[in-house]
Amino acid sequence: MRLRSLLLLALPALVPSLLAAPKIGLLLKAKSGFAGYWGAVEKGAREAGKELGVDIIAKAPASESDVGVQIQLLNAMAAQGMDAIVIAPINKEALALPIASVAVRGVKLVIVDTPLSGNAAPVFVGTDQEAAGRAAGELLAKLVAETDEVAILRHSQASGATADREAAALTAFHATHPKGSVHADIYASAQAGTEVQKATLLVTKYPNVKAVLASGTAGTLGLLQVIETEKLAGKFKFIGFGYNLTPQVAQAIESGEMTAWIAQLPEEMGIKGVRAAVSLLKGEPVAKVVYTNFVIVTAQNLKEPKIQALLSL
Repeated sequence: MRLRSLLLLALPALVPSLLAAPKIGLLLKAKSGFAGYWGAVEKGAREAGKELGVDIIAKAPASESDVGVQIQLLNAMAAQGMDAIVIAPINKEALALPIASVAVRGVKLVIVDTPLSGNAAPVFVGTDQEAAGRAAGELLAKLVAETDEVAILRHSQASGATADREAAALTAFHATHPKGSVHADIYASAQAGTEVQKATLLVTKYPNVKAVLASGTAGTLGLLQVIETEKLAGKFKFIGFGYNLTPQVAQAIESGEMTAWIAQLPEEMGIKGVRAAVSLLKGEPVAKVVYTNFVIVTAQNLKEPKIQALLSL
């Protein structure tokens, strides 16, 4: 009788925990505040969380250079009992061991945006960076003569995603322009907030380039600012990488300041990342690699409804 009474007393406390929604940690590269690229990832993740009935707990370091802080946040999330963690690794090598250590503890893991070195996590969700880079390199080659100088304004030495797209772009460009001269020694975001300075350095150091590919969003917008400030529109062709479509970029394409914008869809990444995590928690099969789409925006397709729809994302 006493045992039965104790069980009856404990039951109300047990029911909420049994019915509690699964907790999924979303660990981004930098704070979003629902603005910018990481804000779009978080927005998509929360939409998927609401749809699937899971709680999304989002965290991020102050900037994309805070590798140590991201590792601390990862360990804290695991200690706080997250059922799964969706993480965009700042550095694919530095995060490999910490993520593997969390996986051993039974936490389900989904990697987004930047593929991880090794096999610590079973699922990757993100842009096919090689395909996006290849498309950028092929477009770059079409814009210049075989012996023209071109430049790549790189993103950051620590970012595996942009490094993959840069390598693919170079390979595609050299496939048709083996004698082409490519300057690729300047990193726009090696240090946060220096993008305009590095973009200025590029146009000053290489005044004869006929085309520039900026491989990251921050570098793209930094170079666009330099083009506008220094009135360099038309001096060289300009391909930028980014996400969705902003009025500023649409205007730059329409005016000729920018030749093309290769848009990733980070909201889709957040949605698919959370869906993959929920499937893992349910024991359902999940593809090892889940690619999200990218769109090449030019003056020729800018006014198409599917492109204009990117403005509202």
